[in-house]
Amino acid sequence: MKAGLTVLIADSDEEARLDLVEAIAASNLNVQIVEACNGRELAAALEKEAVDLVFVDVTLPGTDVTSLAAWRERRGRGAMIVLLSDVLAPRWPAVARLVGAYDVLLKPLNERHVARVLAASNVIRRELRLLVVEPRAAVRTLIRRLLRDSHFTFEIVDAERGSVALRAARLGSFDVALIEADLPDMPALEVACQVSDRHRQAKILLMGLSAAAVPARQLDTFGACGYLRKPFTFADIDRTIHDAFGLWHPYLVKALQAEAAGTQALGA
Repeated sequence: MKAGLTVLIADSDEEARLDLVEAIAASNLNVQIVEACNGRELAAALEKEAVDLVFVDVTLPGTDVTSLAAWRERRGRGAMIVLLSDVLAPRWPAVARLVGAYDVLLKPLNERHVARVLAASNVIRRELRLLVVEPRAAVRTLIRRLLRDSHFTFEIVDAERGSVALRAARLGSFDVALIEADLPDMPALEVACQVSDRHRQAKILLMGLSAAAVPARQLDTFGACGYLRKPFTFADIDRTIHDAFGLWHPYLVKALQAEAAGTQALGA
């Protein structure tokens, strides 16, 4: 990951662009800013600049949505698109998915909104080493499949037992660990504690069928910061990763959770 961040602001409203520039400047990060006032300038900037993060107004004249989606596909999941709108319409989640957007934000933006996006970009631009401790191969495969839809990028290491996980933790560092609460060979909290002792910055998450089985106080005592309840969806796992890194939940993740809840209600 390069040290600096290149941000492209695409909005036909000069005042809106200036507000966003000032909000980014307030972050005191090493940021290069490129501006575009129409779709043609947006496309040219995406071709010319090594852009990491795009803020684009949903009404930007001349915008080619397919080329925007193609740019993100080329750049990889570390690249972020944030849609800007004056109103939060019901169709925005679908539009966001079409272009691979990270979030949809309402104008006017303030420093807090922008700081949340920059904090997310700081994590998303990294490749996170993820340790998955799960005895069932089918569940490990499901987790890999769900994470393919995430904006986060993972190098995943599988372990079917606690002892295998601890051996992996001795051989290399991890940013995140997902540990099944009911392991066949040793207590999950012991695994969590030993991984946490070796890798203090790692985000340790337990997963299982009942969150009540492991009280929140015990999670904290043994170095874990959260619990992912099974069965889970993409939105559940993405929300949990956001929580682990102290990141704001994107509107899009909340919209996906609402959609999933609606689908379950219809199928009940």
